[in-house]
Amino acid sequence: MKTDYGKLSWEEVRDADKDRVVILNVSATEDHGPHMPLDTDTVLGMAVANGVASKAPAEVLIMPPISYGFNEHHKDFPGVIWIQPETLIAFVTDVTKSLAHHGFRRILLLNSHGSNHPVLDLAARKTVIETGIICVSASYWNLCADKINAVRKSEIGGIAHAGEFEAAMYKHLHPDLVHLEKAVDQNLHNPDSKFFNLDLALGGGKAMLMRWWSEVTPDGTMGDPTLADAETGKAFLEAAIDETTELVREIRRLPLLQRKDHH
Repeated sequence: MKTDYGKLSWEEVRDADKDRVVILNVSATEDHGPHMPLDTDTVLGMAVANGVASKAPAEVLIMPPISYGFNEHHKDFPGVIWIQPETLIAFVTDVTKSLAHHGFRRILLLNSHGSNHPVLDLAARKTVIETGIICVSASYWNLCADKINAVRKSEIGGIAHAGEFEAAMYKHLHPDLVHLEKAVDQNLHNPDSKFFNLDLALGGGKAMLMRWWSEVTPDGTMGDPTLADAETGKAFLEAAIDETTELVREIRRLPLLQRKDHH
């Protein structure tokens, strides 16, 4: 069964099960320290999406990724491509409205770049309002935080950006493209802070302040990539795939409700 949306013909789209969950990965092209490529977010997000397709091929369709995101705060590091949030919301919503036009009723906006999270939340909400279909947004690391913490090696603060989590998964997928000899521990967690937890897998921040990236990190890294290894990366990726698959299956069980205007 085909799971790659781009490989379908128009007739196959017409005849497809419209309750398959269409997964759209939205990521970024940006610095990930001196030890990792610019395409890290896309590679990891698509590895999760395609892993779900392997586990549940009859339940999903995988869209080509959107590889650019809301990340202008990274632009002091060469290579970053940034999209304004208003533009990205409009673009993603045009994609989801197109899918709804073709009859698809269930969409998952799978985020793989931190600052896209509020953007995709808004895009999902706009999609529901404007089309009446089910559209869910989720950052994949939030789905599997407990499993990440069960196998991680780094202390709190070690999993933020280009740290243990991302470096380990990319090393599992493409070991020749991760250069840990260039990696430096950039764990910036402040244990005296009550509200600004920098670790993605250990609660995240209760309050949000996104500074210019070059103000807080000398090399684009936030976390500890020095502890990354491929075996742990495989466990991280499997956890993300498993939990995202469970989310897909719950999305498929959600009822399609009818609104009622009480004016």
